[in-house]
Amino acid sequence: MVSPNFDIINEAKNFVKDSMKSNDPSHDWNHVERVYKMSVYLANAEKKLDQNLQFDLDVVELAALFHDIVDFKYNTDKSNLDEISEKILNDFLSQFNYPKQKIDKIFYIISNISWRKQLEASSKEGDVPFELKVVRDADRLDAIGAIGVARCMAFTGAKNRPFYQKDLKPIENMTADQYNKQTVKNDSTAINHFHEKLVKIKDKMLTETGKKLALDRHNFMVQYLDQFEKELQLV
Repeated sequence: MVSPNFDIINEAKNFVKDSMKSNDPSHDWNHVERVYKMSVYLANAEKKLDQNLQFDLDVVELAALFHDIVDFKYNTDKSNLDEISEKILNDFLSQFNYPKQKIDKIFYIISNISWRKQLEASSKEGDVPFELKVVRDADRLDAIGAIGVARCMAFTGAKNRPFYQKDLKPIENMTADQYNKQTVKNDSTAINHFHEKLVKIKDKMLTETGKKLALDRHNFMVQYLDQFEKELQLV
């Protein structure tokens, strides 16, 4: 299945790629491109499982492309991030006379995709629109497995965080408020991030295809953590 708005998609790719050219490898254009491709893959795979499933493919594609255009982890002014991302999205899509209803759908996805927003959300998984499910699952899949390990360490380096710190234990059952404060203070470690978030992703997947893909990536990550711990015992 190919989006009918092929030209808009290509223009969006160019726009996002240029906008993110200075990002570190954990949240660069390559990450966005992987999430974009995985979102389309998940949507089509879920359609094969349920022929009655209805979704808007170009909403999926554009939401995937714009999902990290404004990021809580990087922006120093965190008070109006939704307004900033909404303006960027509207300014871009209005050039193509893109339907306002679809813009609203895309904005809803990109403003609710993050782990931070998921921790804050009170709605149940059944209330999540399908387009948000596939983009969120695609983004989560890129956070785990071999790529997830690489991205975690890249972000750790970019933020000048330690890999681990013996006297800094991971927060159990982290709340949204704790996650937000930790992000602002930049006071965690890579290994703590695995325990606080990444190993929990497998059980937060929303699509059947995403759940299957997450399992192998999760197991690799657990193996990596076991090996990391073994090596620490020798020093």
